[in-house]
Amino acid sequence: MGVLTPSPTINYNFVAGVYAFFTALCALLSVLHFYTAQLEGFYIVLVPFVPCFFWSLMVRHRWLQQPKADDDADESKKDK
Repeated sequence: MGVLTPSPTINYNFVAGVYAFFTALCALLSVLHFYTAQLEGFYIVLVPFVPCFFWSLMVRHRWLQQPKADDDADESKKDK
């Protein structure tokens, strides 16, 4: 099982959504870092979410392509 191979039991829409939320929060905190002294450096904690977000988008793309083949097979079984 590779790093970019999706697991059939994981909902990658949810995973990508969570990573997107924390990536947006990281961006917000990094902008606020330059305007307020109280939030200085808080964005550093969330920086690891940025590459994870892009990874989740790649895996989600592969995950969304997989069910198409499975759905076609199920429909052909129902027709028989």
